[in-house]
Amino acid sequence: MMLRRWDPFAQLARMDDAFGRVWSERSATRPLPIDVTRSGDEMVIRASVPGVAPEDLEVSVDRGVLTIAGGTDSELDDQSASYLLRERVSGRFSRSVRLPEGVDAERAETTYDRGVVTVSLPASESARRRRLEVRVAD
Repeated sequence: MMLRRWDPFAQLARMDDAFGRVWSERSATRPLPIDVTRSGDEMVIRASVPGVAPEDLEVSVDRGVLTIAGGTDSELDDQSASYLLRERVSGRFSRSVRLPEGVDAERAETTYDRGVVTVSLPASESARRRRLEVRVAD
């Protein structure tokens, strides 16, 4: 058996690292899960944002990248009680998606319904499928 000398500074460094990980997990921007589908000639992106008011959401398109961001305020903790389980999180969240060629971001529409934000991006006119007439050569 090998004896190790106790190093209080190493112990403090490990504790500081552990607290730093917990703090960064609570204060960092959370990723936002999304669904991306194609319906006919449009691309549809849906994100669940339960408990987030529509005015606390920001949806933007910049240089071909769609970003959905927002946040929830932390509730005031009851100082007389301690948590037995805490899974609901608060803070900022964000998700960015690079849009494919052929979508018309200028005509995008965003709706909010019962905690789900939906962004519909129609195909640009030049990207839409069209039937070409076959002409007989002379």
